[in-house]
Amino acid sequence: MPKVVNVDNLFEVVVQVFAERGYGAATTQEIAARAGVSEVTLYRRYGSKAALVEAALLHCLSASPFGQVAAGGDVRTDLAAIVHAYEMTNRAYGGAVLTLLTEIPRHPELRNALSALLPNLQDAARIIAMHQERGHVSPGDPLQKVVFLLSPLIAAGLWDRSGAGTDMSGLSPEAVVDAFLEGHRPPPS
Repeated sequence: MPKVVNVDNLFEVVVQVFAERGYGAATTQEIAARAGVSEVTLYRRYGSKAALVEAALLHCLSASPFGQVAAGGDVRTDLAAIVHAYEMTNRAYGGAVLTLLTEIPRHPELRNALSALLPNLQDAARIIAMHQERGHVSPGDPLQKVVFLLSPLIAAGLWDRSGAGTDMSGLSPEAVVDAFLEGHRPPPS
C-alpha cells in the first residue's frame, strides 16, 4: 500500500527549499528528506523537479491570504484587504516568487511555474474591475491597477530582501490604499 503523502507539508518544504537554495541547488533528495517522503515518490507524482516546483507554488499561493481575497463592496475596505493579503503572502512566499523570477532566465523549464502567480493577480483585478464599474476607481486595465496598488509593497519587499535596511514601517495598508485612490479616482462627472 503506498504511503500517504501530506501534500501541504510537501509543498511547503518544496517552496522553502526552492527559496533558500534556488532551483539549481534545490535537490529532490533534500526535498524528499525534509518532507519525509522518498525521492522516487516525487518523480512518480510530478515527473520532474520543475513540475514539482510549479505544483508547490500553485498550491501554496492559491491557499495563501492573497489567494483568498473576496470583494465585500466597500472600495477602501476591499483594496485594504488586497494590500494586507498581499503583504502576508509576500512574507510567507515572497522569497520563492523572487527566486522564480530570477531563476527563469537560467532555467527555462520553470516558465510554466509563472502560471502560479496569475490567479491571485487576476482575482484582485476582478475586484478592482468591480469597483471601476461602480465608479469608485478610474477606468483602465484592472490588472495594471493591481500593479499600481501593490507597487509600494513590491518595492518595499525587494528592499527588505536585499538587506538594505530601508525602514518601510510607515507603509500601512491604509496609507497605500489612500495614495492609490488619490491617483486613481474617476474624473468628476
